[in-house]
Amino acid sequence: MNEIMKQKETEGIENLRERYGCRITVLKKVFHADLYEQYPYGAATACGRLEEGQVFITENRWDAPKGFCDWAWSELRPMIQSIHGGHAVPMIACCTDGLRPVTFKLERIELE
Repeated sequence: MNEIMKQKETEGIENLRERYGCRITVLKKVFHADLYEQYPYGAATACGRLEEGQVFITENRWDAPKGFCDWAWSELRPMIQSIHGGHAVPMIACCTDGLRPVTFKLERIELE
């Protein structure tokens, strides 16, 4: 009986390991100068935290990759959690800074 329980416990731990990660690619940064003239706040430029073409890899569903924007992470995390859970279709999403939105591509990758 002990061997069976040990085997079940080991299988349970294996099932908890992350099988998928998420590749986050910065597709586009925009600055809406016309809106900024009417509603100025912050810097009068596109997002300065991220660059187009930049790629980040998540290794778990909870922690943002090093150097990733905290604001964007909080908004993208539900989709990233879905990808870590197995969602295979790439997603396009953006942060909600209305004057300086950044658009991302989210893709499932296999973790080793």
